[in-house]
Amino acid sequence: MPDDPNPQLDPNWSPDGGKLVFGGAYTDPNSVVRIFDLKSRQISTLPGSKGFFSAHWSPDGRYVVAMPVDSLSLALYDFQTQKCSELMKGSAAHPAWSADGRYVYFLPWPDNPAVLRVRISDRKVETVAELKSPAITGHTMFWFGLAPDDSPLVLRDTGTQDIYALDWEAP
Repeated sequence: MPDDPNPQLDPNWSPDGGKLVFGGAYTDPNSVVRIFDLKSRQISTLPGSKGFFSAHWSPDGRYVVAMPVDSLSLALYDFQTQKCSELMKGSAAHPAWSADGRYVYFLPWPDNPAVLRVRISDRKVETVAELKSPAITGHTMFWFGLAPDDSPLVLRDTGTQDIYALDWEAP
């Protein structure tokens, strides 16, 4: 944003492609989640989002999930009710929506090297995969995402001893 010297990070498209949701720095307690409407060119702040970052829109556009700067929970903003609530309590990193919007996957970093998911309907947390070894890595400590079929994707650190190659041919 040209008139804002603060960082704007981790943008995420709305399902209809007409808006972007984004937050500030993960270290900034004054960070807020904002929405940029591409058509009107207006920026709004998500109510109750002070101290949150890493916002991600649900596939149906009803929700935005975000993390507080202490990364000790996940918050869920519901556009239907206009309310923000705690989705789960515990360490969390890299929230990612399932393709059907029923779950938010995340890493409970650094507490437990695993991939977990929380179901939106009842907020039940389930373990999807254990990540005991090898160590995961990424540009800023580590990275996590989901494949189109909701398979967990992580970068792993295999050291400098092994070299792997992948030949890929597009269909």
